[in-house]
Amino acid sequence: MSKLQLLALLRKKLAEFDAGGGDTRLVLSRDDIVDLVRVFMPDGPNEARLIDQIETTINKVVELGFLQKLKTASGATAGPANYEVRRILKAFVDAQWLAELDERLASYQGQLAGKTGSREEIDHE
Repeated sequence: MSKLQLLALLRKKLAEFDAGGGDTRLVLSRDDIVDLVRVFMPDGPNEARLIDQIETTINKVVELGFLQKLKTASGATAGPANYEVRRILKAFVDAQWLAELDERLASYQGQLAGKTGSREEIDHE
């Protein structure tokens, strides 16, 4: 999982959040972010390693300033951290960039679907 992929997912989540109205701050738990990312990660036997990789990427995005780790309430038991998605992300990953990413992903998906033929057909492409 790259930082750019996580930024794209967070930007998409922020757009969905803004469309819903309501609060001005989008706060996600570590588990929420892991669930967003897990769809794009290969299945593997080591769940803990997968989560560690995602947490490493989350920490890099925090360092870049697009996520802010929120402090836990005093007296709360230690659990997964909560993060605020910073609005500056909208300037870095704009709606046009997201639309282009969706188009590219759809194109790749179409290419993959077209290559479900025999091995000979794929080799001749």
